[in-house]
Amino acid sequence: MLCLVINAVGSNLRLLADGPVDAPPVVLTSGLAGAVADWDAVTRLLAPAVRVLRFDRPGIGASTPSSAVVSAGREVSVLDAVLDFAGGPAVLVGHSLAGLHVEAYARLRPARVRGAVLVDPSLAPSGIGRPFDLGAVIAAALVRFGAAGLAARCASPLLRLAGRPAASPAVVEELARYPDVVAEVDALRGAHPLPDVPWQVFTAGGTLGGPRSARRILTAHESMATFSSRGVHRIVREATHLVQLDNPDAVADAVLRCLTLS
Repeated sequence: MLCLVINAVGSNLRLLADGPVDAPPVVLTSGLAGAVADWDAVTRLLAPAVRVLRFDRPGIGASTPSSAVVSAGREVSVLDAVLDFAGGPAVLVGHSLAGLHVEAYARLRPARVRGAVLVDPSLAPSGIGRPFDLGAVIAAALVRFGAAGLAARCASPLLRLAGRPAASPAVVEELARYPDVVAEVDALRGAHPLPDVPWQVFTAGGTLGGPRSARRILTAHESMATFSSRGVHRIVREATHLVQLDNPDAVADAVLRCLTLS
């Protein structure tokens, strides 16, 4: 494994690279408060055959904060820096919130995307606009009153108990801006078509809940799969939201399928 630092949007990003240098690149990007360690098992499965790149977003993990406002555009710039290092078109894998970042990138940088896997992505079907999100409202209020740091410190012990990394003010800011990022990506859909590449959307079967919740999640994810003529929707049975931890084989197989079909 190679650990290095690259610069993007004014942040020094920690970037981990595994696998043969001359192999096809695959970029793994985490959801809200996610960590590069979430992808350890997927990386072990893929590294013999592909070049695996994973990173901490600005202000999260070992990456320094950025003064740039959280937005889909900012995350496109971050992925630009990672792809510059990768040196060629890549398969992009985005978990949860990062599914929006991957979609924005595919629409704005089609020539740099070889395929995409959205792992239990945030529910943002076409036409959603700027959704109401109670967590985002609370986070925005904390940011407005300068309490993002305090909120992160209070949340960190609970996250550690759940086996998650400590929170940071950047995580609170990302949550606060979530509805705006959804609206930003939704606006791209009418003007920027997806490239003609494999497009896979995974739903965590273990968190579907009751019939009403399951219907809402499945409808959203099925809709997101139809964004592409090559879209495929799959339910990963018994996996929780962290599909990459519960069933890394499913994620790795999807990546290899993208490479085979592209």
